Amino acid sequence: MAERRRDRRSGADRTNESELSGDGSRRLQPRMGDRRDSPRIPLALLVRYPEVGGSFEERGGDVGLGGVYFEERFEPQGAGVELRFKLPTLQEEVRCLGEILRVSDEGEGVFGVHARFEELPSETERALARFIDDNELSRS
Repeated sequence: MAERRRDRRSGADRTNESELSGDGSRRLQPRMGDRRDSPRIPLALLVRYPEVGGSFEERGGDVGLGGVYFEERFEPQGAGVELRFKLPTLQEEVRCLGEILRVSDEGEGVFGVHARFEELPSETERALARFIDDNELSRS
């Protein structure tokens, strides 16, 4: 089960997380607040782990300018993830690689995967920014 407690200084929730160390192993880290630079918008993702192979599996998650968040029922092994998703302003499905930055233990056997995009084409970045802006405006 995830260990959650309030940080006395910042008031932020702290959750146990793991980060990839230099040798490829994961070590549990406390999470301090939110480090995102842009808002995240809910989006269906197709996910596959290169080290494991197999087929893409659909995950509910969210997407921001720099990366994605989604939940898994197992702690991912390895440092990378293959991602696929559809943006309304692009005809082609977005296919990209993500670097797993951290994995948070969300409790009850659920792990939150935080991944950063690797090398998105500029057209895809612009489409993603438009998608986020349009969804943020519609929320206001």
